[in-house]
Amino acid sequence: MRSSGAVLDRFVAEGLAEALPRQRWFGGKGRRIVAVAVRDAAALGAGAADAWLTLVDVAFDRGPGETYVVPLRVRANGPPDAEGLGRVDLGGAPARVTDALGDPDVGTALLAAFAGARTLRARRGTIRFVRAPAFPASVVAAGLPAHRLAGEQSNTSVAYGEALILKVFRKPEPGANPEREMTGFLTARARFAHVPQLAGAVEYDPADGERVTLAVLHRFTPNRGDGFTWVLEHLGRLADFVRTRAEHEPLGGERLVQLVRDFSAGLLGAVRRLGALTGGLHAALASDPGDPAFAPEPITAGDVARWTARIAGDLALTLEALRARLADLPAPARARAEALLADRAGLAACLDGLDTLPAEGCAKIRVHGDYHLGQTLRTDDGFVILDFEGEPARPLAERRAKHSPLRDVAGMVRSLDYAAATALGEGAGPRAAGDTWRRLAVDAFLDAYLGEAAGAPARLVPAARPALARALAPFTLDKALYEVRYEIDHRPAWVEVPLRGLDRLRAGGALA
Repeated sequence: MRSSGAVLDRFVAEGLAEALPRQRWFGGKGRRIVAVAVRDAAALGAGAADAWLTLVDVAFDRGPGETYVVPLRVRANGPPDAEGLGRVDLGGAPARVTDALGDPDVGTALLAAFAGARTLRARRGTIRFVRAPAFPASVVAAGLPAHRLAGEQSNTSVAYGEALILKVFRKPEPGANPEREMTGFLTARARFAHVPQLAGAVEYDPADGERVTLAVLHRFTPNRGDGFTWVLEHLGRLADFVRTRAEHEPLGGERLVQLVRDFSAGLLGAVRRLGALTGGLHAALASDPGDPAFAPEPITAGDVARWTARIAGDLALTLEALRARLADLPAPARARAEALLADRAGLAACLDGLDTLPAEGCAKIRVHGDYHLGQTLRTDDGFVILDFEGEPARPLAERRAKHSPLRDVAGMVRSLDYAAATALGEGAGPRAAGDTWRRLAVDAFLDAYLGEAAGAPARLVPAARPALARALAPFTLDKALYEVRYEIDHRPAWVEVPLRGLDRLRAGGALA
């Protein structure tokens, strides 16, 4: 390679600190960088000269440091569409340093490395390209173009035509990666077709310490876009329909329910199919009693105590944040927040529903962990479920822990509420239609979910709707509390959406 390791080290130490805060995937924007250094690096070679698969350590002025995957390429004339990070002196000539994942040549070389099951010798370890049974060897000969996808936050993906997608984890952690583990299990052992089929992974084995998954490769799923966007488009048309009808007749009660049900019949049918698919996903995740990582386990009193303590702590934290920001909230949200602050006991009472789970003999299993409409893709025959990484902000051990599948159910219930609020949140008529649609959609989802989950080899949730509602309430509370904290910090104008959900819970409605 023309660029030496010394050039790479010098740029990382002297130039990368300035570039990192500009990257969407960089998670340390709230702290000042004090040092950046190469943890390890391996030359990619084989069609991508001067490209390095690089792990860098970032130290901050406060708090713990972080490790990032930053593949780099140093070239005298880098491609204009590649993401420039800075410049260095390369043998007396100026050279451009780019994020190598934006370089089509590097993308092609990475795919070839999978095809050849290559092992790269790094300075302090090895990087292996591992093929899974679903890897289609013919794609390399097809010469598929590599294209970096835009718009991602914590990861970076490279698409190979409509055949494969490589997802690079920018901030990897030692230990079993949930995305690789879950999609690998669902692909090869549970034979669950409605997830991206795992085709491979990139693994880093340091000289000391646990293996780290740097990337996963999946078969591409032809699709029509994500579920949340599709639902919003439909609900926008529903809002227009309701406004037009309200000019000619009063809308309310059963008349409004019938109009919404008729207008949204197709979408409600799709939500029902998504509920069945979700039940099928959980049944698949509970299908192997012989694998300790996936075997269903009874929910115990200890689980209930631990979950209760965590959610109760989040409740206290959220109410404290509301109280501190009360004066800054829009008037309708402030009134709801004041009512919630005055009735903390009403929200805390939801936690009693956790006792239903061991009483009903329910099991905990591996779950998606960050489930909502945006984690689904529409396909010709239904949906595909994406992104089994879990909530990136949570520790790896917590993301891999077994839990009640109602955690995923609650995530989808809250997502349906957000869709209705986004599209039908303005005006009394549309808002009433949104509340009606949300109730119909949640009922359709839960009815289908229960029917499919009943076929699991272990009891996953209470079979009767009243018991299900009681057990679901703590998890919808947990999700809505998180949403309140997020909205206060990032979108105060939206905080009324989860506050309305909490208000319904406080009034005894499980479906926030």
